[in-house]
Amino acid sequence: MASLFLYLLASLMLWAWAYREDCLFCKRLGLTFLGAGFLTDLLQLLFQLLTPEGEANLFKLLTVVLLGTYYFILWRFKRLRAVALAPLVASLALLFSAVSLKAGFFNQSGFLLTLHVATSLLAFTLLVLSGVASVLRMLAERRLKRGNLELPLGGPLRLWIKLERRLFFFGFVFLTVDLILNLLWAAGEVGSFRWDARVVSTLLLWVYYGLLFHLERFGVKPFKEAFGLFNALGAAAVALSLALARHSF
Repeated sequence: MASLFLYLLASLMLWAWAYREDCLFCKRLGLTFLGAGFLTDLLQLLFQLLTPEGEANLFKLLTVVLLGTYYFILWRFKRLRAVALAPLVASLALLFSAVSLKAGFFNQSGFLLTLHVATSLLAFTLLVLSGVASVLRMLAERRLKRGNLELPLGGPLRLWIKLERRLFFFGFVFLTVDLILNLLWAAGEVGSFRWDARVVSTLLLWVYYGLLFHLERFGVKPFKEAFGLFNALGAAAVALSLALARHSF
């Protein structure tokens, strides 16, 4: 409940700053509340990891992964005005935190399950953010062709390309690890391998991103030219998989 209240305050302050950019007090206070909520959830998650038989929450874990990735982007890509996304990030954290009160609980019966869930959420977050970066990169290219130098979030085009490709690469790496953990955990849970919605959706996503990665890398023209579009479609498929696909056991 503490983190939910902090995310609520962060959202209110940051949206106030979004509508009144001269309200720097709202920005600083909102970012402070957002950071406090992140630390609260992170400490709670670490405590749960130290209690192997305890109960964890999928949406709390998703909140930590989302905010951790966002803070990494703020730190690593300083030239990108990613702070402008803070109101949206705070709102998503508030939504996930609210949903976690009623849904997303799973029994932390083993280290492999926790590692599988954490890796899955990290991979999906990176791939969705890569898709968002692809959309913003395509918008930047379109504006430059029209002679408009006002680029999305003030970031130069090469920075969007760099962010898009790095998020894509690491997202695909973690998706590969998640697929392996998915298969290992599923086999251990039921004693034999079983095809269910989660396993199949993860495998299909891995095949899609694997083909996109190699076809673009080897310079196949349609995929190289339309990489951003295919990456954005992949991000939409990732979001649908995360929302709809579940293990059947």
